[in-house]
Amino acid sequence: MAILPRGSQKDLWGQIAFYSGLGFIIPGGAAGGYFLGWLLDEYLHTTPFLGIIGGLAGAAAGIVEVLQILTRAEKSADREGSSGDSGKS
Repeated sequence: MAILPRGSQKDLWGQIAFYSGLGFIIPGGAAGGYFLGWLLDEYLHTTPFLGIIGGLAGAAAGIVEVLQILTRAEKSADREGSSGDSGKS
């Protein structure tokens, strides 16, 4: 196990919280999409179809959201890394 410098323990727990939260986005999107589809199914009397379509659409939206978040995080890490490495070889 590597020993971390003094300020980095806080950064480590922040990263753990950030990446742990990503695991709830896809199931949350699927559940929200299914719920909206279920409501439309009840209103339009088309029982299983819109719930399934809504769940799939919600899961797809969750995947897109996770990819966007990870892309932004990678760009942010690249910017921080390039500004801090100016004196290193």
